[in-house]
Amino acid sequence: MCSSDIAPILDVHSAIPHPPFFFESWYNVGRTVTLSVIGFAALFTMLRVSGKRTLSKLNVFDFVFVVAVGSVFASSIISKDVTLVEGLAALGTLIVIQLVLAELAARYPAAERLINGEPTLLLSHGKFIPGALRKERVTEEEVRAAIREKGVTRVEDVDAVIMENDGTLSVAWESKKPGESSLVDAKVPAKGGAEQGSKPAAR
Repeated sequence: MCSSDIAPILDVHSAIPHPPFFFESWYNVGRTVTLSVIGFAALFTMLRVSGKRTLSKLNVFDFVFVVAVGSVFASSIISKDVTLVEGLAALGTLIVIQLVLAELAARYPAAERLINGEPTLLLSHGKFIPGALRKERVTEEEVRAAIREKGVTRVEDVDAVIMENDGTLSVAWESKKPGESSLVDAKVPAKGGAEQGSKPAAR
């Protein structure tokens, strides 16, 4: 290719305008502000109508949903090629998919395990389970930190540490040392006991 052939290509590339860094037009500013307000109100309404399940703690399924909703919402506001109606249609579709899959998970245990996964036992009766720790890429130090967060000083007192579907560590424990329980002075009020269906003491 000779230099005369390269010159037109360079001219075409140099003629492509660069997007402005700080300001382009008041129309774009007004469009962004308007779409942000309307889109936020619409997304808020959709999430309220869809119920608490949409706003629950994040497992893998919910995390993908949140990331997808955030991406669509941002594109609807910023991208000039996406209209408000298109953005709302995409948000509505994602919420419907989330509701359908959540309903399947609630009705069918096999679907629930496939969608949300299963909790993993990391420690049982004071003993770490190395295979489970490697599978979930959790260290013994992280498990000990979760135990300390519950105010437990002895790993041997812990019956189980479970990694839940949302990635949190649940600690179930009971002290193996003899001593007085901190619940020894806890009493159920008479009125509260009656409300719970307890029988009144015989006089």
